[in-house]
Amino acid sequence: MNSNKIIKKEDVILDTPPDRETLIKMDYDSLKTHTLKLNVSRETIDNIKDVDKEKIFMANECLRLQPPFPRLVNPVIISVKHDLETMKKEITGKYIKHIRGKDEKYSHSEITTESYFVRLQQKDIDCENKKELLKNIDDEVSNLNLEDYKEKEAIMKFSCNNGKSSGEKKRRATSLQKRLLSEGYQRHRITNHEISVY
Repeated sequence: MNSNKIIKKEDVILDTPPDRETLIKMDYDSLKTHTLKLNVSRETIDNIKDVDKEKIFMANECLRLQPPFPRLVNPVIISVKHDLETMKKEITGKYIKHIRGKDEKYSHSEITTESYFVRLQQKDIDCENKKELLKNIDDEVSNLNLEDYKEKEAIMKFSCNNGKSSGEKKRRATSLQKRLLSEGYQRHRITNHEISVY
């Protein structure tokens, strides 16, 4: 059973490739141009000497390669929200479902915005923690007086004199250097080894 919560629903009629009736009504040159655009071999078409049979062949190839039905569209994730208290993740996405009529031909499409919950996994928690860490580092860097951190030694001190992991030290150095660059200051080469032995 689908437990998705529908937030918004809209019925639309999408453009579709031409059906058999439309293809057969095309004049010869238009049908051939359309068929060649679908990468059907010109040689194969030209080898058929009967014009009526040629048109039927081209129409069949067009229908085979491009049925008169909208293409399938994968769901698009709009937002993901983590709730560490309930250990759940709310995913909101946009879905498009194509509907056939009683004659089995394309009728219309339903475009829905839906949300659903799944249990948080460890990788979700790790990702959320990393995002929070990067935000905190960027916030800290945004409050610094860059004149005090334009030299390599000052950058190293800010990045490493804190008892943090090597990964976090590297992120602190990267964030500070990004801000320095954006403000027109010189970039310094800082290696992982320099950070690890500082």
